[in-house]
Amino acid sequence: KWVSSDSEWIGCAGWGLLARLATPENNLGDEFFEKYLQIIEKDIHKQKNFVKGVMNTALIAIGVINSSLEEKALAIAAKIGKVDVDHGETGCKTPDATEYIKKTVAYRQQKAAKLTQKASKAR
Repeated sequence: KWVSSDSEWIGCAGWGLLARLATPENNLGDEFFEKYLQIIEKDIHKQKNFVKGVMNTALIAIGVINSSLEEKALAIAAKIGKVDVDHGETGCKTPDATEYIKKTVAYRQQKAAKLTQKASKAR
């Protein structure tokens, strides 16, 4: 309900909550997130300024849940392209979803490999 609000701040809250829920531990299933990926693909560039930014954050968060959602999120990120958010006179920048998804997945894979290596040495 919040993600479809006409209020910029309520929309931000809804997409922010969705991004926070986007973890493998929540076991919400791919189908739950796929419907939001479709909304992001269709509507991100039509949204109010800060809503676009938080939708982009949700896209990244969904894209790092698992490999299936990663593939879908990367395809959508490629379709939507650059997301422009006016951050005012700050140093803030809107992250590139493709870059951030790939970096996060690579980091998590490296971290998992190190933990596996550490565990096998401890035996």
